[in-house]
This record gives sequence, structure tokens and C-alpha cells, in this order.
Amino acid sequence: MNYLKSLCFYFLEVVGALCNLLCSFFGAYPSLDLGVSFLVYSEGSRIRKEKSSRQTLRATKEVEAENLKSKAKEIGKEL
Repeated sequence: MNYLKSLCFYFLEVVGALCNLLCSFFGAYPSLDLGVSFLVYSEGSRIRKEKSSRQTLRATKEVEAENLKSKAKEIGKEL
């Protein structure tokens, strides 16, 4: 995790804690987790990008494998 993301996380945690504290004075308990929500969102988008790139790589490897398989069959028929 880079420095800016850590800084945003801790800032949002402090803001969420202050909101929870202020609301508790009035008898409301919202239990805000702004920092955790930020991390889940940011890491979720990173995981989705990685997953899509892996799927693209897998699809290209499958096409390459099919091409090699068909070439092997052609060579086998010639022998």
C-alpha cells in the first residue's frame, strides 16, 4: 500500500471516529467505517483490473494452444 493510500485511510478513520463520537453524544450510533470502506473499494478495483487482465491473458493462451494443437494434428496426418 502506498503512502497516499495509507494517508487517506487514516484520515478517513479519524473522520469516521469523530462522526461516531459526535453522534453518540446525541444517542445515535451509526458505526461509520469510512477508512475500511475506502480500502475495500480501492483494493476491489485493483483486484477487478488484475482479474480482467488475467482473463485476457488466459484467452490468448487458449487460442495459442488451439493453434498449436491444430498444427500438431496436421503434422501427424502428414507422417
